[in-house]
Amino acid sequence: MISNETPLLPDVVRAYPFSWDYGFIWPPETEQSEENLTYARAVLEACLPPAALASPEPPEEPIIWDCYGDEYPEWTEIRSILRQRMPYAQHVTAERMADAKAECARQGIDTTDFEEIWTRRIIAWIAEQTLYWCGLMVDDEKALTPWLMDLAELYVQRGMAGEKAVGALCCTKAVPESRAALARLATYEGLPDEIRELILYELRSFPSRR
Repeated sequence: MISNETPLLPDVVRAYPFSWDYGFIWPPETEQSEENLTYARAVLEACLPPAALASPEPPEEPIIWDCYGDEYPEWTEIRSILRQRMPYAQHVTAERMADAKAECARQGIDTTDFEEIWTRRIIAWIAEQTLYWCGLMVDDEKALTPWLMDLAELYVQRGMAGEKAVGALCCTKAVPESRAALARLATYEGLPDEIRELILYELRSFPSRR
């Protein structure tokens, strides 16, 4: 913890060891140990919003070859300002957030509800990468059952890290719990069309069991 600063993230998330410079990504070589799996689960439980969000988080990333100059959303500049001040989760503090807000204001960027929005968004990016590591990099599906499946379904329902949560379920669809979660989500109201289509495709591609 940074001394004399007020943390904005839960304790377990402040201990997140992976740098924002690398997008909070878990390195592919991260050991699939019981300790790391337990930590991943704790991070996902701590990051899960208590109720459905008013709008999905995090926002969709711009595709670099489709965006030129001012076509980039304004939030990408805000993220750059924040990342400079908060290279790791432990640096996400009220003081650094206020400093970033002041810098954005100097640049004429709207800073309404700044701390609330960007604390939630940072949590969402950390959750995304943790879901991604669990789904794609962990090859012991039994070690993930049923907690990953339960949490991934809740993330989709509550509008945070939905794409990566569905991806984790798709990567583990050999597990009955993942297929059951995907089947439930396919009928969930309010699901973005592209996510629903991905779920339906994955369910169709899995051979039926007789």
